[in-house]
Amino acid sequence: MMKTNMKFLVALLMVAATMMVISCKDEEVTPGDAFMISFTVDEISGSIDEADKTVMLELPAAADITAVTPVVTVSEGASVSPESGSAVDFTEPVVYTVTDKSGSISVAYTVSISQADLRKIAFVGVAAENTAASWDVLDGSDFDLNDDQEAATWFAENMASSTTEVAYHSIEDVAGGADLSGYHAVWIQFDGGWWGGEVAQFPNNSNHCLLMESGIGFDTPCETLSADFVAAVKTYYEAGGNLFLGNFAGSMVDEIGVVASADLAPNNSFGGLAVDEGATDGAWGVRWAGETSSPLFSGIVTSTDEGCPAPFFITLESGTKKKNRSNQYNLNFGPWAPNGDTDPLDDRRAAFEEMTGASILVENCGQNEPQMVEWAASGNKGTVIAILGGTYDWYVGDVTNNDNIPSLTKNSLLYLADKALEE
Repeated sequence: MMKTNMKFLVALLMVAATMMVISCKDEEVTPGDAFMISFTVDEISGSIDEADKTVMLELPAAADITAVTPVVTVSEGASVSPESGSAVDFTEPVVYTVTDKSGSISVAYTVSISQADLRKIAFVGVAAENTAASWDVLDGSDFDLNDDQEAATWFAENMASSTTEVAYHSIEDVAGGADLSGYHAVWIQFDGGWWGGEVAQFPNNSNHCLLMESGIGFDTPCETLSADFVAAVKTYYEAGGNLFLGNFAGSMVDEIGVVASADLAPNNSFGGLAVDEGATDGAWGVRWAGETSSPLFSGIVTSTDEGCPAPFFITLESGTKKKNRSNQYNLNFGPWAPNGDTDPLDDRRAAFEEMTGASILVENCGQNEPQMVEWAASGNKGTVIAILGGTYDWYVGDVTNNDNIPSLTKNSLLYLADKALEE
């Protein structure tokens, strides 16, 4: 009986040992996958190169890359170090290690985070500072810069963002040595509420100073101030600086070397001192002459007009105050129209673009008045956009206008700044 019990006990122990071995085998974890599925920061996804085991991601210019908290998704059952959601300094590339569920396989990914370049754009106007008090100083009994004040105020309130830094300089600042070289684009704005023939002589009116922070110098020219201002802008432009010239500021294209001679500058200037009350009831519009796919045309709300080829858009709605003051090109006369408007319009347009080197972006419905033109960068010189027509008014009275003028302006400034950043 004892031998039988011993045999039974031995058999029982062998079964128990076998079960333990089987149990241990069941608890062993087989190797699994170890790879990164996604790497995101504030909903911005990084680009994962699985072959090179790298991750690239660009954050906005204002982001703090010394304390980034990425969300990292890895293969099922795997872990990652540093942990997903933990704050990490990305001043230098960081290695993230993905380990499979067995702990036996690890894969290292090198993650690099950069910041987008910060656009820097300047507005240049006559006022000493971009404040109501400084603009009010410029108002006289028969002169104002209400349009420029409205434009500068809009610029300060709407162009600054996490990706764009803005600044204001007076014309005297620039003439006095303010450094423009750090800006990706510069907007020079001048739409003085005076007689068109006088303000069209911007910046160097031989009879009156248009540039002083203290107000217009009637019968007091400022040749030195003007020359210093032109020299500073020309230096910026010739070094690759991009310019946006608003209204009568477009008159300086010959002086800074955008066009070869004075007869290739805007040739059709007119206007008076005050609002043209007869123009208030109607809406004013223009047609887009450039490529509709251009970023300059993005967001422009178009309309229809029986007398205007598409795409037509309104810049000044019915009820807005209009000064009817313009500094545009006219193709009915000038070096591109040796026989006046008897020359075929297509010939005049082609001659204008060849002589000036400009591309027409916006024009009147008759297509004989270029009101917004672009000179592409050439050699070391930058890109220039000039918007010139009486349809480009910022002061419209106490009424609401549409957003086409702000959209066109913002598009132009970002377009110019981004061109500089691409170089």
